[in-house]
Amino acid sequence: MKHRDWIIIAVLLAIAAGLYAGNRMMAGKAGSVFTVTVDGQIVLEKPLSTDAVYPIRQEDGSVNLIEVKNGAVSMREANCRDGLCMRQGATRSPAKNIVCLPHKLVVSVLREDNGRQEELDVIVQ
Repeated sequence: MKHRDWIIIAVLLAIAAGLYAGNRMMAGKAGSVFTVTVDGQIVLEKPLSTDAVYPIRQEDGSVNLIEVKNGAVSMREANCRDGLCMRQGATRSPAKNIVCLPHKLVVSVLREDNGRQEELDVIVQ
């Protein structure tokens, strides 16, 4: 390889390392509140500081139990047919949402900075 090839490789590695570090910093910041939306409408907004279980019941018989424990939110139970939402694990980061697609339910973590909530526009993984 030529000297110019090594320079190009070094520059590409530096760019990749910078993007990775930026992604890790954004994902590492914990949120302070979470929201639950059903079909795009906010049905619940609570702090992550209080351990609790919140049932979300819909008119069609759909039931989801949202659990807050140790500052993280997770899907404890759901009567959807695939149960993938329960396997997504707990999150305290705005970079990860919990989605129950059959029930059109999304659990999002938000940060509150100086009285206003900030959420990420997009996360690419």
